[in-house]
Amino acid sequence: MVSRSILEQLGDYDIWGDYQPNTASPATTNAHQATADNVKTCWLNQFSALKIYGPDAERFLQGQLTCNLNDVNKGGSHYGACCSAKGRVVANFHMSFDGEVYWLVLPSKSAEILDKHLQKYKVFFKATIENCRQSHLVMGQWQTIPETQIKQGHCFIISDHRQIVIIPAEESQTDALDDNAITLVPTLEWQLDNIKEGIYFVDNDQHEQWIPQHINWHRLEGISFNKGCYTGQEIIARLQYLGKAKKALYHYSATSLEAAPIANNGQIFDKEGKNQGEILLQRNGEILAVLNGENPDSCLYLTDSQEFPLTLQNLPYTDKKDA
Repeated sequence: MVSRSILEQLGDYDIWGDYQPNTASPATTNAHQATADNVKTCWLNQFSALKIYGPDAERFLQGQLTCNLNDVNKGGSHYGACCSAKGRVVANFHMSFDGEVYWLVLPSKSAEILDKHLQKYKVFFKATIENCRQSHLVMGQWQTIPETQIKQGHCFIISDHRQIVIIPAEESQTDALDDNAITLVPTLEWQLDNIKEGIYFVDNDQHEQWIPQHINWHRLEGISFNKGCYTGQEIIARLQYLGKAKKALYHYSATSLEAAPIANNGQIFDKEGKNQGEILLQRNGEILAVLNGENPDSCLYLTDSQEFPLTLQNLPYTDKKDA
């Protein structure tokens, strides 16, 4: 049985705070040994789920979120964001609907901030918001399993090869997934996939700093430009239709892992030593950064003296037209 406490016994946390299982631990059971048939799984220990439900939940959320709830209700998952009146991202998230409950998955600190933010606006709505940080575990998997096989909790597909599973913290992972054997892998692998796919979730001190287009949320279809009014909509729509975002999210790779600690400084420079933007997320030298302008240099640096070169990488949605 794998609960939160057992997961903690089976592993530790890396320098970024991501979960890292100890595969050599004698407490590791056969269900977590790597085999070709096992489902590669990680514990997204720095993520939490919010549950939002009630008679007015859809109407309430439709007026607060950038995504269209009519699309969310059709199944699957969508990206979404909640913004301030100035169009700045309070929090962004994966979102899914199970027929009764809207599930939002996002970094734990952001979940706390979003919970408090939404509570202020739901006074006149019959809706309940629950932060499931303590009651549920959020797991990531590199295989899609039909939801009918999930005994308790909720799962939703986020790409053609990844899904998120939300299960009660006291349930075993193998029980919750109908006895599917799993192989626990470091959460680092999930974070690296997010970077390569250009997916960034506002966290730490980034709240209300970026307009959704700055983090490419429109390219991930996390913004509906046809749904009508929601908080921040006027500014977000104006940027889309009357101008172009002066900032965008890009993926760069360091040529040496020695650059990884330097990337924590959060700045990125061109060959002339000019600051070109801000690093938002980095793992093992893979970097997501918000840069100025639409045509960034193919090679940038982590210092203003041309040390630790970075190479621009293509994102899977680079060639997509704006929605």
